[in-house]
Amino acid sequence: MAGPILVKQLKTALLEAAAEISDLNMDVVVHESIDSTNSWSLQQVRSGKALPFACFAEEQTSGRGRRGKLWVMSAHSNIAMSLTWPFVSSYQQLHLLPLSIAVAIAETLENLKLQQIQIKWPNDVYVQGKKIAGILIDARPLKKKQVDAGPEDIKQMAVVIGVGLNYDMTALKFDDSQILPVFTDICDQFESQLIDVKPDRASVAIALLQQVVNVCQNFERDSKQYLEKFRRHYDFCKDKNVEIITDDKQVLAGIARGVNDNAELLVLIEGQEYVFNSAEVSVKTGLESL
Repeated sequence: MAGPILVKQLKTALLEAAAEISDLNMDVVVHESIDSTNSWSLQQVRSGKALPFACFAEEQTSGRGRRGKLWVMSAHSNIAMSLTWPFVSSYQQLHLLPLSIAVAIAETLENLKLQQIQIKWPNDVYVQGKKIAGILIDARPLKKKQVDAGPEDIKQMAVVIGVGLNYDMTALKFDDSQILPVFTDICDQFESQLIDVKPDRASVAIALLQQVVNVCQNFERDSKQYLEKFRRHYDFCKDKNVEIITDDKQVLAGIARGVNDNAELLVLIEGQEYVFNSAEVSVKTGLESL
């Protein structure tokens, strides 16, 4: 098991990394224990904190996933991060952001020499068919003083990008009432993929922050490129049997056919193609659902 990282040391390393990103004045906050990095970040947005800023936590007591699910991570062993970034609220390609951030996580892992990385629509990252990371994105309107002044008719919003990345899950404890996905972590993958030099957790956190910041900085220009990377290299669901649970709790089964230009999931159901922009997706393997 990876030992605890002192909060002060981690913050110093992350601040130094943020300073290396050109033309970016970004605060980095590291908490010993917090309910949720996304919840804390949203509270800071409401309080008027200047953007962008990043928040890390050694422990989350009420980490959140999509659709109100609990994000379970053992303390002092994994990476819980939220980056809060200003976006123009009318920007038409923000629907591509979740997959773009997923690609950033995938590329972070590939830079560590890990292989067999895929993304399960819309926001889960898998290695060797097991979940290693998840994304939760929240958004709130911004006050003018929180961002550089712009035209009065341009409204901006704070987008909180939460990432949970499993580094070492050996200390995870749960009871029989908890239903968890099949998961993996960086330490386990370095062992199973026979990679000798394992990075420390602080180095992974820094690399992750840099990759996610890079996506945000270049999103307006490169969002379509991130979508194409997902299509070419990472689509975990494509051509597999899937079960869809819609927002109104309807359960459907079909074959995933990739995503359209709006990053919406295409599913062939009884000979007809359906489009989903929000749903819970499970891949049917014949033995279990992923």
